[in-house]
Amino acid sequence: MNIYKIKTFAFAVMAASMFASCADDIEMNKVDENKYASAEKTLVFLTDKYGYSNVDSLTFNENGSTDFYVNVTKPAASEQGYTISYDLAALERYNKANGTSFQALPENLVTIGGQAVVAAGKSQSDPVSIGFSTADELEKNGAYAIPLTVKANGSAEASADKGDFIYVVRDITKMPNCHKGTGQIVISCQETNDANPLHNLCYTLKESGKYVIDQVILFSGNINYNAETGEVYNFNNENITHVLENRDKYIKPLQDKGMKVILGILCNHDRACCTHLNDENAKKFALELKAKLEAYGLDGVFFDDEYCNRGDYPGFTTYNNFSRLVYECKMAMPDKLVEAYYYSGTSSAQKINDIQGVDYGIQDYSRYSDMSSSYPGLDKSGMIQASSEFARGSIISESRARQIVTDGYGGTMIFSLNPKNGYVSRFNNITIPFYGEETVQTGSYAKDW
Repeated sequence: MNIYKIKTFAFAVMAASMFASCADDIEMNKVDENKYASAEKTLVFLTDKYGYSNVDSLTFNENGSTDFYVNVTKPAASEQGYTISYDLAALERYNKANGTSFQALPENLVTIGGQAVVAAGKSQSDPVSIGFSTADELEKNGAYAIPLTVKANGSAEASADKGDFIYVVRDITKMPNCHKGTGQIVISCQETNDANPLHNLCYTLKESGKYVIDQVILFSGNINYNAETGEVYNFNNENITHVLENRDKYIKPLQDKGMKVILGILCNHDRACCTHLNDENAKKFALELKAKLEAYGLDGVFFDDEYCNRGDYPGFTTYNNFSRLVYECKMAMPDKLVEAYYYSGTSSAQKINDIQGVDYGIQDYSRYSDMSSSYPGLDKSGMIQASSEFARGSIISESRARQIVTDGYGGTMIFSLNPKNGYVSRFNNITIPFYGEETVQTGSYAKDW
């Protein structure tokens, strides 16, 4: 079965509901500065580190922070200082204009890191850090707004429509982690072209409150070939890149609750095949992956052998050498997880120097079998069975999930979870046999970039 060809339908991200605990919608827009270009007066407005104006969001555990910027429509003739203030009136204006009812995060839980200074000749200030923290009185899994306003000085006027910023924060501090302790895990292999990784935070067990998802695979980065150097390298498209470069927003909240975040590696329609690297290239690629995982604070790598043009090329083998790649990955980063899709060339990895490099073997959709001969030395707890394809509606049955428990296998995988297909009934087929609890959906995160 082809995991990459399955595309979930595009869905609206403007006016996407963040939280089930409130009915408020938030609309996030990048700034269009062209509309201010002809203004006679210098206007001043706020943006956050992600380039949004008016409103943005972040999920946090215990505490968090982000950077804000003061922007002016005309470069400053001299150095100018501006004050970013906590302003309840800004939230009142926003709620009234948008028909929402966000509650403010108490001001004593918010810190604003000083004055915003726009240097002479510049149109944006240095970053100003906005910090926030939890408190006992905050609602479990609650969404709160931090209302901010920029105070203009004598030479500029606050923009009527961009001077305020409503920063919505979701506090998951009181939520339990994902460690259920039964021996079975749920891996979400998520198509990042269509979905927000934070949506994996929206499914919990009814009684214990534990998160259902244990691992999130960011699907997918690629292995590509550099024709000039004759070497392979990791390429990540704009969606994977966005998630990685904004790890505080999309990755850290998952890890804060115990979820492992894994970088998927998929072949990309050229000669770079993760299963046919020679020993030297396998070692080099493993070291590159180590650098990427460390740079972005990821927990492992997942290999999928599809879309490569195998051939008798320099730097490659004519035989399956996947065992060498996973061995080199395990040698380079023994503290990271190495995972393989039980499909095509990644469906086998023999021991090298008596070491099995694969930590988890993940079955194709609906497939169920022992993988001991394919990954010698892999424990049954590392065998992930009977995967589901949520976009197509190919869902594991409750009886099959119960068999996973009875046979002592490590769990199951779901692919392509997003707000349009993540029905609680589908999760119940897994969580009732695995954990003896139904699933509850606690909100929804649409793709917001």
